[in-house]
Amino acid sequence: MHLKSVGRLAAVASTALLLLGGVAASAQAAAPGPVLYSIDFSNPQERDDNDLPEPYGRVWLQAPWGQQTALWEHPDVGINTPTLPRYPDGGRPAEMRFVDHPVSEVCAFVGEDDTGINVDDELAAGCVPFHGPDSYTISGADGSVTVNLYDV
Repeated sequence: MHLKSVGRLAAVASTALLLLGGVAASAQAAAPGPVLYSIDFSNPQERDDNDLPEPYGRVWLQAPWGQQTALWEHPDVGINTPTLPRYPDGGRPAEMRFVDHPVSEVCAFVGEDDTGINVDDELAAGCVPFHGPDSYTISGADGSVTVNLYDV
């Protein structure tokens, strides 16, 4: 009889530790609030008149259940896609956006326009886990996008 009680106690303790571990893991997601950030676009293969990328696509923060808040979006407008090595441009050091959900991932799907030269490049494709204010680099086949989160 005593052996059964010890076994049950071990099972309860094990379950409690698993639940506490899940709470600790979910506590790493940032709470809703303002986010201060900048984005750097890198395309080492860029070989046009200014060697700067013409990015298009989307960069966002994602909640554990999939909700997204866009940090940057731009459509592919062919030859008219603007040159943008960094966002925000115009000398501002960072942009602020309100995120109304916890953050678990930093994501980017960004192409780079090469209209009239060759096939468009892929700068970023995917998500990386969020762990607090830091620089997050998301790579693609031809380059990368770095999302700098200064305050989350």
